[in-house]
Amino acid sequence: MSSPPTAKQMSLRLRGSEAGYLVAAALLMASAHAQEYFEDFLSSGQPRTSNGTTWDYQAELSPVEQWLEIIPGDGFAYLTAEHEFLKRRPRPHGFWPFQTLSFGPFGAGHRISMRAKNTAIPGLAAMIFTYREQDRIDEIDLEITATDTESPRPHHRTGPDGGWTDLRLVTWIDADKRRPEPTTLAKQPARGADGEPLSLQDDTFRVYAIEWDTTEVRFSIDGVHQHTIQDAVPDRPARVIFGLRQMPWAGRADWKKPQTMTIDWVKVEPLARD
Repeated sequence: MSSPPTAKQMSLRLRGSEAGYLVAAALLMASAHAQEYFEDFLSSGQPRTSNGTTWDYQAELSPVEQWLEIIPGDGFAYLTAEHEFLKRRPRPHGFWPFQTLSFGPFGAGHRISMRAKNTAIPGLAAMIFTYREQDRIDEIDLEITATDTESPRPHHRTGPDGGWTDLRLVTWIDADKRRPEPTTLAKQPARGADGEPLSLQDDTFRVYAIEWDTTEVRFSIDGVHQHTIQDAVPDRPARVIFGLRQMPWAGRADWKKPQTMTIDWVKVEPLARD
């Protein structure tokens, strides 16, 4: 399993004062391959900002009144969904509820990764994605769900005993905010190093990564390549968002106790160049 060296000791957070999104975007366009960011959640509360990198959260699947409820300072961030907050009807334009953290912006030329566990929750999609919304939407998604009801093999076994977890690997370019449609979409099982379908319902921390190059987007889990998109690659800086969302294709939420996705760290680093 890959992880940054001495992650808990390095604490390579970038610190500083807040700046506007447009200023940060301009800086990114000028030095797209020089951005590094690492957050290990060792400090409690809202992570500090630096060079235009700001943090936010969205809490619609479980109430949150302060940052300490998400980041208590024990080295993890906790994003929880409660059954009573699940919506059985979509909100306007199909926007279903989120429980997420976000930071950025960052541009192409980066590897964006997250180490997390409990990502395959029935009825929810866990995700790490980039998002830019102005007149139109640009987006890159790595979406994880116990079983995708629209996949070629829906309602399959999901546990580690012969089951697997479904992925949606997506890019959006200039999508209409009112009726967003993905530009490119792949639906497939998560796969392990042996190439076989992999279950993520095993209470194991794994590293989920998006390698956002200028000509292609590569998705991986624990360093195992899952899919590459080359025909539709966003080219403008975007925020990084990670967490949970209720989605209509994510199956039934067959649980009553709160479900928590636990995040160990998130990291952005320049892609290695030959």
